[in-house]
Amino acid sequence: MNYFESNKNPVFFIAEIGGNHEGDFEYAEKLVRLAADSGADAVKFQIYSGDTLVSKVESPGRNEHFKKFELSREQYIELALICRELGVIFMASVWDAEMLGWIDEYIPIHKVGSGDLTAYPIIETLLKTGKPLILSTGLSTLEDVQQTLSFIEQQDRSYILEKKLALLQCTASYPCPDEDVNLNAMLTLGREFDLPTGYSDHSLGCDAVLAAVAMGAEIIEMHFTDTRIGKTFRDHKISVTCDEIKELLEKFNRV
Repeated sequence: MNYFESNKNPVFFIAEIGGNHEGDFEYAEKLVRLAADSGADAVKFQIYSGDTLVSKVESPGRNEHFKKFELSREQYIELALICRELGVIFMASVWDAEMLGWIDEYIPIHKVGSGDLTAYPIIETLLKTGKPLILSTGLSTLEDVQQTLSFIEQQDRSYILEKKLALLQCTASYPCPDEDVNLNAMLTLGREFDLPTGYSDHSLGCDAVLAAVAMGAEIIEMHFTDTRIGKTFRDHKISVTCDEIKELLEKFNRV
């Protein structure tokens, strides 16, 4: 069984809204509907609390920044139900175990962002759900990845034996210069660990993901927005739009 196989696209495509809603629920809903219309397989958010992510004593400015991007429990559940209605998978990187308790039932595939690759407590909690898991590997060494996979295998061998775990090459740079995309790392991950692999993109434009698909990526994750024009928040600049995803998916078929 391929846990990451798309039923409509040549690769499993994740439209990462992340924090591009900037704390505005109506804008988040608009982005979900656009992402679903694009043909993406999944729409993804990042679920966290500013107060548990960054100390307001140690770093009040960053704490305030992350708090601006929060949505409520009820709003995330409503977004998940909208995804269900539109026939697109709701996904999220959940950075808080308490939050996972109320959103897990709406998430069929879990995603761990690069920053949590070695955060064993939250990974252990995710494994207990028994659901497929995608790990991004930005900021990591090959040894970091190996140690995390060893931990996962100790907790639940089915993730390795059944290939219920996928690894994404990712360079944690916004934007990522072409010379740092390093798609060969995706091939290394596949060769070293014999698991499904893909690419999480932070580069400008779409050339890197086309190259990744040509090199055998099974999963593609790209940040998503309605428009890059007039946006000041960083992630919009590295995001693709609905029409761009439609064009990309056609190119994936050709590739």
